[in-house]
Order: sequence, then structure tokens, then C-alpha cells
Amino acid sequence: MDSQQQYEALLASWGYADTTVEDYARRQKRARRVAAVVAFFKNTVKAIKKASARPQQLGQTS
Repeated sequence: MDSQQQYEALLASWGYADTTVEDYARRQKRARRVAAVVAFFKNTVKAIKKASARPQQLGQTS
């Protein structure tokens, strides 16, 4: 048994579980959520800037 297996066996005997896969998935999910929020706010700010850059038309015709 190599040292990594001994280490994992010791952790298992202490009641620790290897959660690296779950941790990685959790971090990826959080990163996707953050990216979606950032994209939403970027698009919102871009739309506001675009709308405010348009000349205001009051609709009065003669």
C-alpha cells in the first residue's frame, strides 16, 4: 500500500470522506451562477446606456 492509500485509509478510519468531486461540482455550479449574474447586469447596463443615448422624441408633430 502506498502512502496515498495509507492516508486515505487513515482518513476513512477517522470518519472523513473524500468530497473533492462534490466540492469541485459545487464550485463549478457557483461559478456558472456568478457568470450568469454578471452577464445579466452587463446586459442590463448596456441596454440602459443604449436607451439613454437615444434622442428623446416627444411625439409632437405639426
